[in-house]
Amino acid sequence: MLYSVRSAAVLLALVATLAMAPVAPEAGNVIFLALGGLSIALMFQRGGAQFRRPIIWMPVLGLGLIALSYGIGAQSFEGLIGLAYFSPLFAIWPLLSAAEDMKADDSSGLIAILALGGVAGAAVVALMEVVATGTVRAGGGVANPIHFADVALLVGFIACAGLVGKVSLWRFLFLLGPVFATIAVVLSGTRGAVVAIAAMLAVAAIGLVVLRLVSFKKALIALVVLVVGGAVALLLGAGQLSGIQRVLLDVADVLQNGVPTDESTAIRLQMISGGIKAFLQAPIFGHGPLAFVNLANELSEMPFGSWPHLHNDLVDFAASAGIVGLVAYALFLLAPIVEVVRAPGSAAKPRILVLVSALVAGFFVMGLTNAMFGILTVTVTYAVICVVAGILVSQASSAVKVS
Repeated sequence: MLYSVRSAAVLLALVATLAMAPVAPEAGNVIFLALGGLSIALMFQRGGAQFRRPIIWMPVLGLGLIALSYGIGAQSFEGLIGLAYFSPLFAIWPLLSAAEDMKADDSSGLIAILALGGVAGAAVVALMEVVATGTVRAGGGVANPIHFADVALLVGFIACAGLVGKVSLWRFLFLLGPVFATIAVVLSGTRGAVVAIAAMLAVAAIGLVVLRLVSFKKALIALVVLVVGGAVALLLGAGQLSGIQRVLLDVADVLQNGVPTDESTAIRLQMISGGIKAFLQAPIFGHGPLAFVNLANELSEMPFGSWPHLHNDLVDFAASAGIVGLVAYALFLLAPIVEVVRAPGSAAKPRILVLVSALVAGFFVMGLTNAMFGILTVTVTYAVICVVAGILVSQASSAVKVS
């Protein structure tokens, strides 16, 4: 009975975050957090053994450093309230402990199917909004268009987990995940996510070549096909889509002026400037989670007003938690990669490493233009990336032991 409960908790958490969250984030987030809490009660002795894994101890250590910085930076226990922003990360440990009961052979395919369904739903929602309303920022009916695009992109690439498991011709259908994600991102008009697509594809391509999963010749052919396909898409009118237009305008601004000149970018640059000045005033522990934005606003050359964050993960962590916070940020981001690198050698390991590296790169790039950690639905998605990485590594390790 306990076996089935643990497996069901992990399965429902994956359904909530991969299949539901791209189109119904509030419901997906609540279910994920509830199941993470339930899984704490199901950890028992297994949790201690799991703690030795980098995918668990690195986020836990990062959370401890955040708690230390927020308490000292805010000079009050009230600073610990800021840990609530990272609450989804607390679910990684119990869910991975429960995931040990899942049938490893089915994990990658199940994850891929759920993710493909979720991102396909996001693409359909974006298309329907554009057709029905003519909006240039699709996704507003689901969430903030930026967060909608962030989640769709990450879930779309998680669908490529279907390429990790058993060799099958059908596995290439999971490459539709990034395609559906691109549709949702471009229609959302989110520049950061559009740039992240390029970064994720570049990281994946480099990884595939370096790890000799794909020959340099095949990679070059794929690049040519991608470039030609993009050129054809622009000729057919793709350049009129909001997401593409905004990126092309930014590129033109950079070539002419050095930086984009639109109001949104100007505000973000002021936030970064003010955040860096706030960091320099308290470089070790920062100012805590409650005061750093207002202080950055006061220190900025041109006040940018009242915002919940500084639209940049690096600056948010630096200003709120100082150097200690930046170490925590590195621990969060690197945990999935270290987990794969430290795993026993297997046929699937290089493919998992490419997938996880691309996901982490995308999360990092999107965090340069908007907050990622601290935004509930996106933080939940990152927690799921960690859970998926842990499951895939366990699956690969189990296959090695069996053989």
